[in-house]
Amino acid sequence: MQLRPHQERAVEMLRDSLRRGNKRPILAAPCSFGKTITAAYMLSEAAKKGKRGFFFCDRVKLVQQALEAFDAQGLDVGVMQGQHQRTDYSAPIQIASIQTVARRSNIPEFDFAVVDECHVHYKSLQKIMDRYTAVPFIGLSATPYSKGLGLAYDDLIVPITPAQLLEQRYLTPVEYFGGKSVDVSKVGGRALKTGGSDYDPLQLAAATEKDLTLTGDIIKNWIKYADGRQTIAFSPSIKHSRDMVDQFNEAGISAVHIDGYMDDEERQVIYRAHDRGEFLVLSCSRLLNVGYDAPKVSCLIDCFPTKSLITYVQRAGRIMRTAEGKENAIYLDHAGNVARHGFAEFVVPDSLDNAEKRFNERSQVKKEKSSNPINCPDCFRQFYGMRCVCGYTLPFKERIKTDGSELKKLEHKAKKQIDRGQWLAELSLYAHYQGYKQGWAAHIYRQKFGCWPNRVTPPRVRDISPEVMGFIKHCQIRRAHAG
Repeated sequence: MQLRPHQERAVEMLRDSLRRGNKRPILAAPCSFGKTITAAYMLSEAAKKGKRGFFFCDRVKLVQQALEAFDAQGLDVGVMQGQHQRTDYSAPIQIASIQTVARRSNIPEFDFAVVDECHVHYKSLQKIMDRYTAVPFIGLSATPYSKGLGLAYDDLIVPITPAQLLEQRYLTPVEYFGGKSVDVSKVGGRALKTGGSDYDPLQLAAATEKDLTLTGDIIKNWIKYADGRQTIAFSPSIKHSRDMVDQFNEAGISAVHIDGYMDDEERQVIYRAHDRGEFLVLSCSRLLNVGYDAPKVSCLIDCFPTKSLITYVQRAGRIMRTAEGKENAIYLDHAGNVARHGFAEFVVPDSLDNAEKRFNERSQVKKEKSSNPINCPDCFRQFYGMRCVCGYTLPFKERIKTDGSELKKLEHKAKKQIDRGQWLAELSLYAHYQGYKQGWAAHIYRQKFGCWPNRVTPPRVRDISPEVMGFIKHCQIRRAHAG
């Protein structure tokens, strides 16, 4: 089994972590890193030493993908997932559904384990980890940003960043385009299993479905920037996805909706037809966010706003896989997610949450770009720096903001004008409370503004603001030190 250099580095870093006494390291690796192949290599090396290894997955689709990848490497594999036809407890490598193992009491003993998509941490998996305390468990994730993940795992391994994989051409470069997006200002929130929060799905769906011009804008921009590309699309509801598919088809663009309520056999037919290019746009609500592997796809239509960094990075990763003839990928952002989170390739894991502080996904990330991307007013690409690839140059100390329909210029905020009459009135009120002469207020006014209040007419006031009280205390402290 021939590993790529970054995969070899990952294996060495994991071995070093285990040698240092860690039992639960996480390999944080971007989409298209080749985490499954890296896991297959580690499990095969363990099998050569007479050890049994488990590869844990949390859903049927991931079990099947892992089986296909391991079979391609010629590994001796058994599957523990329901009544799977490849069940074989004697095999040195077991691909196991977490849910299946949790329900069974007679699983074979094992010496080494890998957990796929470990940011989704199940209580049932934690019970297994607690039972096998001497067994190393290696987590795999492109987005290890879940609450309390650092309580289950004890080390974070980051062998390479997405930006470095792009430089080495192991990922496809992405062009980001910002356009009209749904208004989420009145959409409430909900808690996520990973510990973060996101928009309330019902409210978000209602807001999106009510915006009748959004779908037309989506189709118009797809024709302009991605016509002919194999595309996947995300909607906040199945209804919106179906409506968008209908309008794509009415516009003469072949599109199909897919969701988790369909039979698996029907979904597989749709996947294969899309891979063959029989239609261009495959639209869903959430189904394709994790575990979807179609390297030929080179366009993402995102009209599903999300606060979750995990969801955003996983979604963007669907179009970053390389394929023959695929020079770049297009991200059409109609959800405001790129502006909300930055370019996906610049989001890099930095730490694991240990539940000691208030949880925030962003506190576990170091961004290789510190600022949010800018929407180009000429071509609507999103870019960093001062210059877009189309030639547009950002005016000095100005930024242009667009929603795809109306350009808005962010002006410099004017300095707040200080009401000198208000100040004099509040100083006079303080002098009255303290029994000072009225000349005291004029002297303090002069210290503040550098002149006497000769032509200032104070209004009537009843309270003294914190700003005025703060300045009075400042003057009192300064006088005390001078004395």
